[in-house]
Amino acid sequence: MPGRLLLDVSPAAGGHGARGIGSYIRGMVDAIGEWPAERRERVWAVGLPGKTLSEFGERGLVAPALARRPFDVGVVLGGLAIRAAARRAGAGVVHATDPHRPWLPGGARQIVTAYDLIPLAEPAMLASWRPHDRYFYRRYLHQIAAADVVMAISHATADDLVERLDVSRDRIQIVYPVIRPGRPLARTAPAEPTFLWVGALDMHKQPELAVKALAAFRKTERAGSLRFVGPSSAAERLALMDVAGKLGVAEHVRIDGRIPDEDLEAAYASATALLATSRVEGFGLPAVEALLRGVPVIAVEIAATRETLTGAATLTAADPDALAAAMSKPQPASPAAIKALGDRFSAEAAGEALWATYERLLG
Repeated sequence: MPGRLLLDVSPAAGGHGARGIGSYIRGMVDAIGEWPAERRERVWAVGLPGKTLSEFGERGLVAPALARRPFDVGVVLGGLAIRAAARRAGAGVVHATDPHRPWLPGGARQIVTAYDLIPLAEPAMLASWRPHDRYFYRRYLHQIAAADVVMAISHATADDLVERLDVSRDRIQIVYPVIRPGRPLARTAPAEPTFLWVGALDMHKQPELAVKALAAFRKTERAGSLRFVGPSSAAERLALMDVAGKLGVAEHVRIDGRIPDEDLEAAYASATALLATSRVEGFGLPAVEALLRGVPVIAVEIAATRETLTGAATLTAADPDALAAAMSKPQPASPAAIKALGDRFSAEAAGEALWATYERLLG
């Protein structure tokens, strides 16, 4: 039935469920929930039990195989489960959202979400993966290349798709994430300048650059601390603290790992500014979250930050002294800039872009 689509919402309950991909999918579900009934009824979902799937009512299909481990077995069984769900739903279009489960549909047409192509831009990252992880990533790239429509989360990602995978631009549709402003919290003034860094301690995010910027900042300001929030391994934390120790700022650096949402909101409320130091990103969620909460953002200027933050954040070169200079005079976004961000990354805006994507294949 070409007039019906099956959406894979399973990553919202998996390893990326808390943030990242899971947050993106929950935003899509929220956007779909605001559609008129005649649109909503054309979209079915497959995934694991939970709120995201239950939003679809009888159109939500449970597929326990999507949680199957080990990883390689789960990829195979997960792909089969989605095909079976597409048949049950009578869907002629499947929207694949999980880069960790690359597969090609039997007879259905396919939309594939592309979040970023960071591993292609970071050879050292790709080389550090296990052989079977690299194999499945190549399968994912093939899935993108074979898709009827590729849904990119930013123009920066779309440009990478064109340049690195030779995806024709007319097959790409941009659907920005839904970014919620969060529960209002009163901004609190810390005892000394306190800078926040949110995200995994991945090499492309350059957490060591933030530590070097703190060291440069403290040379002139004689104060300041840096707090890291996000998933990390023991080895990553040790390496980062080693950098901090060599620069003489270890006692002013704190690495917290994952924290509950309410604690993250409190961290935003007490931050002097958020630092975003990535050398490549598909989007950059924490920086926009911070701006929507009234927190100044200082970011390394790359394609993604120019696209999402220009006019609301301070963009600098990837240089500790340049970052430190901006840290000494953090500039909050204007109310007009914050409102523009909120409108741009709202459920309403995402819903219109998502329907335009679906309509290309549903008719």
